[in-house]
Amino acid sequence: MPPQSVLPRRLPSHRLLVLGIIVGLVALFVSPASSPAWAQSTPTPPAEAPADSDDSAAAAAESKTVVFGIPGLTIGDIDPERTPNLFEIFRTGAAANLNVRTIGSATCPASGWLSFGSGARAEAGPPHEPDVDNPARCPALIAPSTSTEPAGGDEAEVAGGFEGDESLLTRPGETVPATIPDFDAVREPNQGTGYTVDYGMLARLVGEAGAPAGLDACVAAEGPGAAYAVADENGEIADYTEDAIAANCRLALVDLGSIGSRSWLFDPIPNYSYTVPTDYDRRASVEEADRRLGDRLEQLRAQSETEPTVIVAGLGDSSSSPRLRAFLASGPGFVPGTLSSASTRTEGLLQITDLAPGILERLGIDSPSGISLDVTPSSASPEDRRLDLETEATKSEFVYENLSTFSLFLDIAFYVLVVLCGLLLSTIFIDRWAPGLRSAIARRVGRRDRARARRSDRAGHPGRTTAARTAEAPDAGGTGLAVAAPPQTGGAWVHRTLAWFAFVLATIPMGAFLAGLLPWARFPHPQFGLFLSVALGAAAMLLLSLLPPWGRTWRGRVAALSLLTVVVIAVDLATGSRLQANSLLGYNPIVGGRYYGLGNQGAAIFIASLFVFLGLLVSRLRAAGHRRLVLIVPAVIGLLAVFVSGNPSWGAKFGGTIATLAGLLVLLALVSRIRLSVLRLGLIGVASLAALIGIAFLDWLRPAGSRSHFGNFFDQLVTGEALQVVGRKLSANLHIIQVNPALSIVTPLAVIAILVFLRYLLHFPRFQGPTRTARFLDHWRGRLPEVFADEDVHFGFLAAVTGLTVGLVLTDSGIAVPSTGAMVLLPYLLALCADDLTVAHGTDARRGATALLTPAADASGESGR
Repeated sequence: MPPQSVLPRRLPSHRLLVLGIIVGLVALFVSPASSPAWAQSTPTPPAEAPADSDDSAAAAAESKTVVFGIPGLTIGDIDPERTPNLFEIFRTGAAANLNVRTIGSATCPASGWLSFGSGARAEAGPPHEPDVDNPARCPALIAPSTSTEPAGGDEAEVAGGFEGDESLLTRPGETVPATIPDFDAVREPNQGTGYTVDYGMLARLVGEAGAPAGLDACVAAEGPGAAYAVADENGEIADYTEDAIAANCRLALVDLGSIGSRSWLFDPIPNYSYTVPTDYDRRASVEEADRRLGDRLEQLRAQSETEPTVIVAGLGDSSSSPRLRAFLASGPGFVPGTLSSASTRTEGLLQITDLAPGILERLGIDSPSGISLDVTPSSASPEDRRLDLETEATKSEFVYENLSTFSLFLDIAFYVLVVLCGLLLSTIFIDRWAPGLRSAIARRVGRRDRARARRSDRAGHPGRTTAARTAEAPDAGGTGLAVAAPPQTGGAWVHRTLAWFAFVLATIPMGAFLAGLLPWARFPHPQFGLFLSVALGAAAMLLLSLLPPWGRTWRGRVAALSLLTVVVIAVDLATGSRLQANSLLGYNPIVGGRYYGLGNQGAAIFIASLFVFLGLLVSRLRAAGHRRLVLIVPAVIGLLAVFVSGNPSWGAKFGGTIATLAGLLVLLALVSRIRLSVLRLGLIGVASLAALIGIAFLDWLRPAGSRSHFGNFFDQLVTGEALQVVGRKLSANLHIIQVNPALSIVTPLAVIAILVFLRYLLHFPRFQGPTRTARFLDHWRGRLPEVFADEDVHFGFLAAVTGLTVGLVLTDSGIAVPSTGAMVLLPYLLALCADDLTVAHGTDARRGATALLTPAADASGESGR
């Protein structure tokens, strides 16, 4: 029987609730205690910021602001020789890579302009099917009609100029009302997406806020793209013009055309016509865009009495392959450096929904999201700054392109592991298909045993075999642990073979994160550099896990690897989550689902490694007789893990934090001998959810632009958008199953492997006896050590499964959580199966390693059941 715990064997349900509330309150009051600079209501300016930053902000609000849109433009397009005008803005101002993702994976110019003006992700219709006359995949921008009668939709498409009564636009800078025909078709793709689109938000707020002396409170729109940005929900435009710079509006939007291929765009640069050459010369297109920009900048300088604010944004993709685009800003308040926002928390990275609120903040106007464009000054040369931003864009590009390849590699490796488990541990396969394998292994093991016996004789213990010494060995440390060496059969070799394969596989996920420590994007061949960095990271984890003294046993190796995994992820989250970003198992700036904190796959690896390590640690503490530490140590470590995951400044992972907290409460209840009923499991869930809702509420109290995912979720609860968000997350899960069914199959395969190959089902009486299921399981009976005979390891496994299951339900794209978790959880368990079996808490050693591969061992194992 197990030793008596320090707590009663059973506790009333209300005590379990109290335990959960205490754990939750600790996380509740500790998590928001630390906030980064971007999360403060009054940000502290960088030390390098100029002393007159307030004056610069005031000057920006008083001067004219012009936004030039060039969809398709990237930082890599900027060159001092080929694009002197773009380079001059970059040299004198701040820049960032821009995520332009809206609803789909790639963003057409119309969708980019629509999202820019509304400050939300939006997709522009109507959908277009490529044909011979118009092979473009993107819908054509519809030019506004300036006449009182709306123009026909077909005639209003961009085909060389503006449609409508052009006599209304006779004087330079004159603005007139206009309407985009059939704007309902433009808005239609956004219905049912779960995103709330406030069409024309930027123009409306500028018009309502007033203007400084000498300027009008309006937004002048020039070109069809700019018209999409300022149009309201009815497609109506207040100030449309042929020359936005000459207009007296405080904000001007200018569509300079789009860079892209004819198969992607309806009207790419160099001209608005149907006669664009089919061969796509990107360099020529970029040079033409720079020439157009230079002409307009000369006009702006000639007409401006004060220094204007100039912004250039690549508001869309140039092909169906999404990329990070360019964002440049020069003028008052924009010193040389990089730009960031509270939504990305990453220097040199913005997303398209940051632009409208950021411009409003520069104009001194409040926006619904409260986002601002934060400048980080830099003393580096313009070329170095450009190279740094281009390197980050290259990293995101190659990670994005190789995500499927890496995921498929892990899927296949996991499948091979499961198949090897089934084949090498099946009596049918060994006896029928590899009859010589058993004897060959037996001969090899026999030679090794004789060599060990000779070494033992020389050591002064003649005639004593390994089995005899094991039988005479006392309990380890007098703690009631019976230590049994592995049997001298081929089973030990099979287990070690599986263990090494599984253990190496378990290091690869962390290798994907550690690859971020190397500058692989600057290699001559970045793709080769990426996979080489992953291999080096995995090798580093493997070597550290094999170092003595912990590397002498499989338990020590698994404990070291799982602890290293938890520590690396925790340190990374505390220092800005640099390894999570642009990782093959983290999140990618091109996808734009998350920019900081703990990602779904990172959370899965974190949860599985945490509870496997805690199970091994509790087992070690109990074996050493530390009865009180058995509960205190995992509680402290678990609370630290909850803090790391849930702190809005670090992990900011809502669903992952609930999953970690739920797994921790399950582990503490099992270790404390609290019997888990359905009611108590429900109480654990309520306590976990209550703690996280409390954290979300405190985060929600901060200004809108300073909130993390927690505060945004609580705001969605308040505004009633939570159901739409939940629906969008469910759709994302279904999409993952459709596009990556191989990943979805990992979870059921892991269940099969654990239930069958690890003999978990054999603990249940209904699967014993003459039933068909029992006969099926008999093929693997006795083939693996009873790793679950150590109940503390078993408790850690159950806690990990609980956390991964909760993560499946609560995280966005949650199907990736149990699948990724299984890729480390099953290898951990297989590695533990290869160790010299230590049957804890006085359990009969016969149930362990003495019932392995041979038929005799199987028979003896069955006779005792």
